[in-house]
Amino acid sequence: MSGTPLVEVRDLSLHFAVRHGVLRRQAGTVKAVDGVSFDIAEGETLGLVGESGCGKSSTGRAVLHLAKPTAGRVRFAGEDLGRLSAPDLRRARRDMQMIFQNPFASLNPRLSVGAGIREPLDIHGLGSVSEREARVNDLLKLVGLDASAARLHPHEFSGGQRQRIGLARALATRPRFVVADEPISALDVSIRAQIVNLMRDLKDRLGLTYLFIAHDLAMVRHMSDRVAVMYLGRIVEIAGGDELFDRPLHPYTKALLSAIPLPDPDAAGDRLVLEGDLPSPSNLPTGCRFRTRCPIAAPRCASEDPPLRDLGSEGAPHPVACHFA
Repeated sequence: MSGTPLVEVRDLSLHFAVRHGVLRRQAGTVKAVDGVSFDIAEGETLGLVGESGCGKSSTGRAVLHLAKPTAGRVRFAGEDLGRLSAPDLRRARRDMQMIFQNPFASLNPRLSVGAGIREPLDIHGLGSVSEREARVNDLLKLVGLDASAARLHPHEFSGGQRQRIGLARALATRPRFVVADEPISALDVSIRAQIVNLMRDLKDRLGLTYLFIAHDLAMVRHMSDRVAVMYLGRIVEIAGGDELFDRPLHPYTKALLSAIPLPDPDAAGDRLVLEGDLPSPSNLPTGCRFRTRCPIAAPRCASEDPPLRDLGSEGAPHPVACHFA
């Protein structure tokens, strides 16, 4: 893994207008992603965690420009995606692919498995007809399925098998960067480890770079080199995987880790339980967005929005957005 960023995200925002009435007048704005910045080095896996509704999936889509960012910049391999024309962005997407959350909805039920995997090759005009067919067979074997699966349709497979098919489709164009949007959350617990281990193996074999979005913190630790914690459209902490799990600094990160089930409940100690519900992204709290649920909030938190400041040691960055970290 090199230290050169393959993906550079700066002040990325994705806002949605809230409209009401017959005339559909704008009544507010949902700030799904609001000023997010991070880098992903080539060959690295960056985990992105947080509660449902915090903006993780929106961040993944905005990074790939599947949803056009409201503001900010995304550079991939040194190229500013926001400045590319539509044809150039389409060509760039050969190197950037996405694995979607729901393998039951992300595959076209009308296409055979082979046709669905071949579709990206057809769209980008990669290889001859025979080369595309050979590529489909190779991809099926790569993800642990028999080549005969190409003749079948998605409804004939289990959830784990469908996610393998989705992974094969994402890899069809030989991408360098893959956004995995909660690829295991719709799967049975017994299958999740298989998919994560397959993704890790493919990362090493193919030299892939991942943005791995997930709820399962144990899987995130197993999968990721670094982890970013997101809350209400903002990143509140980023650190190496072991560093974040062993030395969490933000109260929200501590609460997330405290919620991880342990084999021995008596060894858990005092759990940090958050009070209240996640505020609406269309009506954000003033100052620190976490203050309405934070156990250590002070009057300062209502007026001052804490910036990310590096509290790392021994040359390992550990940015945290908290006044009292």
